[in-house]
Amino acid sequence: MISIAFLILSLFIVGCSSERSHNEFLTSAEQIVFEHPDSVMWMLTPHWNDTTMNTADQALFGLLYTEALHRSGLSTEADSLILISRKYYEHNGDKEHLARTLLHHAIILYKQQQTHEAVLTMKQAEHLAEGIDVPGFEWYLYSVLGDVNDNVGNYTQTLRYYRQALAAAKQCQNDDWTVRTLNNIAMTFDLLGQTDSLKYYTEMAKPYAPKTSGEVRATYLVNKASCLLGLGKREEAKKYLMDAQSISPTDRGSKLLADIYVKEGDIEAAAQQWYQLIYSSSPDVSIQSYRLLIDYLNRKGDTAGVALYSQRLNDVYHGLYKRSDAAGIIDMQVQYDEQQKERRQYRTTIALLSAILLLIIVSIILIRYSRRRIDQLNARFVESQQKYDLTRSELTKLRHQKEREMRENSQQLKIVVARLHSAANKGRVAEDADINTLAQISYALSPDLQVLLSVLNTREQTVCLLTRHNFLPTEIATLTISTPQSITNTRVRLLKKLFGETGGAKDFDAAIKGFGK
Repeated sequence: MISIAFLILSLFIVGCSSERSHNEFLTSAEQIVFEHPDSVMWMLTPHWNDTTMNTADQALFGLLYTEALHRSGLSTEADSLILISRKYYEHNGDKEHLARTLLHHAIILYKQQQTHEAVLTMKQAEHLAEGIDVPGFEWYLYSVLGDVNDNVGNYTQTLRYYRQALAAAKQCQNDDWTVRTLNNIAMTFDLLGQTDSLKYYTEMAKPYAPKTSGEVRATYLVNKASCLLGLGKREEAKKYLMDAQSISPTDRGSKLLADIYVKEGDIEAAAQQWYQLIYSSSPDVSIQSYRLLIDYLNRKGDTAGVALYSQRLNDVYHGLYKRSDAAGIIDMQVQYDEQQKERRQYRTTIALLSAILLLIIVSIILIRYSRRRIDQLNARFVESQQKYDLTRSELTKLRHQKEREMRENSQQLKIVVARLHSAANKGRVAEDADINTLAQISYALSPDLQVLLSVLNTREQTVCLLTRHNFLPTEIATLTISTPQSITNTRVRLLKKLFGETGGAKDFDAAIKGFGK
């Protein structure tokens, strides 16, 4: 429901943004592309043929559209759009946009089966990502790198990248990404036959899994089923697999179901799963399914089916032979990492040598400067000592003068406060001269108080000053020609106005009396 509402809001923005610049529109799309790629595709599609975009807008448009496409689970072999982005960001862009562009160009290259160039481009994106802090991008980058290494059986690197993706997902506090990554780690350990690790990471996903749906939810259930099969709980595992396949069919779920059917002796049901698995994107799964299916057809005496699927299996082998070798991909990543390590070490060495050389030069300059400076300081020391004595004497005089002024102000304050108390007791209005004297002395004793009360009018300042000097509300009312209730209301209002607090008149009294003390 939230996604639908968000999509409607996005479409409304598109409809109402005709007067906004493309930069603002694309910036809005970029802010949500990680979390809501489907909505971004909806937002960008109406601008596909917009000829008013400048070069920077075209580059960002190409990146966002391709990024939203891939993050939505879709793919394309067309690279004309992302090439515009790559060309622009390689000459004008920042590291973040270039890293994102390289990653999504690499995904297209991988789809085009230009595997070596694709992986090299991904590694370049990874190198750039080291200098930025964008967890939403890092999660996707490390997930893709993990998938690529998983495809070639480089499971050590696979787990390393998936763990980096997991850290980024947790930093983003995205439950869907977290479960998706935990699922990937658990599946990798399942392939390695490490059932304890499979169970551990599946349990880690358990608190987040109820909030997921679709393929992510289905994969979690398949991992759960695989754990149960390892414990010999076939019926319970079968139930999880059936639930998973009803949510989102997966090759792994079909394979586990087929294995269960074989153990139950239901070869017909197992064969139905094999028919589906021969189209798996995983060559290993596809080849194994072809073999099992051919063996099944042989036993049935279906020679035509055996011939047909044997030919298809040969086609799979032929296509697999034409693909880039896994060892070359793994070796290329190792070489790239080693080169980057050597470059970092070289830069570190150069930086250290430069720092040492600079330190030596600075030390020589400082020594020579210090010697001259010491001579100057020695020459000025006597003069400074005399000035210090003179200054201390002046400060002592100023302090004594300040103390006299404070005593005089305190004495005058006592006199004027007594005079105002007397006037209040006799029911007379305060003299302006007394109020002015009270204000001058109070502000002299506390300059911060003057700043605090500067936003008030004369009457409000008078109420504050009288309250601060412990005048009763009835006395303040008499002195200011007001009623006690009016004074109470004024104090409540001033509590909010001056201190930003709510409360009663007594709270204001405490606040104004305690201010600056």
